[in-house]
Amino acid sequence: MTQENKGPAIDEVAAHYEQLAATYNDGANPHCNRAYAALIQAKLRGCHRVLELGAGSFSQSAALVGASAVLCDLSAAMLRQAQYNLPCLQADAQCLPFPNAVFDGILSVNLLEHVPDPACLFAEAARVLAPGGRAVFITPNGDQRRLLEMLEALRLKLPEGPHRFLGRAELRQLADEAGLQCCKHDVFLAFPAIHERITRLADHLCRPMGFGLFQYIVLER
Repeated sequence: MTQENKGPAIDEVAAHYEQLAATYNDGANPHCNRAYAALIQAKLRGCHRVLELGAGSFSQSAALVGASAVLCDLSAAMLRQAQYNLPCLQADAQCLPFPNAVFDGILSVNLLEHVPDPACLFAEAARVLAPGGRAVFITPNGDQRRLLEMLEALRLKLPEGPHRFLGRAELRQLADEAGLQCCKHDVFLAFPAIHERITRLADHLCRPMGFGLFQYIVLER
């Protein structure tokens, strides 16, 4: 990985979320969370052994009815804040403490942009994913980084802290290099508004043009 493609330092990311843990959920956009949950439920339906990377203080695994989930995050403070009634583990997603091929589902929401080496994370995801398993990664659309940074400056979105947004081409390349098959790669959430109908209308109008503040990729091993 070149210096240009290197993400933020892991100690900076850990420190940022340790400080933010107590108030992180207060600033979360509920419409974004519902959109994430609907997407994860649709794409990981039928998975039984699920690993959530970067679970933080608000897990999306609750959307998976009947699944047994393990929640992983770099920040112990974020996991404590959530008080999950699920197995939790403080760990670096770039070096997972699990055997090979133990999960049939993996999900990650807004984590990739904070990882020092996304290629390492994808390699680890491929390693712990069982043959035929599926993974869903959701991350800001780095092709819209200027707009994302403007929204943060105007306090219309949660502060990113240390990050490096991934463009769509880079995200697809990372998946290919990890040997994971891409089933779907698209953008969504063009305008996460207060009223959900406006959010849906904006997506309906903007997605055909390839515009969205977020992107997701569905992968299979």
